Amino acid sequence: MEYSKLWYLSKIGFLESIPTPVSLEALEKIKHTYYKRNDLIRSPETHQNELCFIKTGSVRLYAIDTDGKQFTYSLLGAGSTFGKMEGFSLSCDDVFVEAIEDTHFCTINENDFLELASRHPILLQNCLKVLSERLEERENLMKQLATGTVRERIIYLLQSLYNRYHQPNENVDFHAINLPISQQELANMIGSSREAVSTTLNELAKEGLVRFPKRKKIEVHNTLIADNPLPAYIQEMYY
Repeated sequence: MEYSKLWYLSKIGFLESIPTPVSLEALEKIKHTYYKRNDLIRSPETHQNELCFIKTGSVRLYAIDTDGKQFTYSLLGAGSTFGKMEGFSLSCDDVFVEAIEDTHFCTINENDFLELASRHPILLQNCLKVLSERLEERENLMKQLATGTVRERIIYLLQSLYNRYHQPNENVDFHAINLPISQQELANMIGSSREAVSTTLNELAKEGLVRFPKRKKIEVHNTLIADNPLPAYIQEMYY
């Protein structure tokens, strides 16, 4: 399917708010690849110094420990940016990247990006902004993993995913998280078992805080996303 250059620009979050002539110049340097669900996009051995953009679809970034257990660092949807260049990394050191649905995946190599950034500093500013946001998300998640119960960790993660990928719903009480999320993925992200996650999600559903319209889809209630998911004692420690 052919798309206009304006469509490409609108779907790359990293180029948001950048003057169109600069974006068009960057677009000429971007490589486009299409992956099917469950395709392995990158591994620790194949990572390059590059920036990656998700135009459509979604991916997960995960690591595998010495016992073969997976830990999911992040679920990223359309408009997200990650990658690695000399001097900084956007959530991709020593991780696997896997498509969790059909994905339109784009990259720009380090040399091309730095050459463009030398002439258009706003590109580097946007990159640093994304880095700062990603580091803050990682720090907040680590705080919650260190101290929260399974319930608190799940609520915090659902709110974080909602904030980034929510989809407005005509039903004003529930809102969809626009990512395919399995119970195993949630378990991998919060460092718990799938059984514990399943039990907790069922409890939240009975309380009317979440619902599951179809497989791998979660909708969250207004009251869940309105509250700060961190317990009071953690709020006092960090806020």
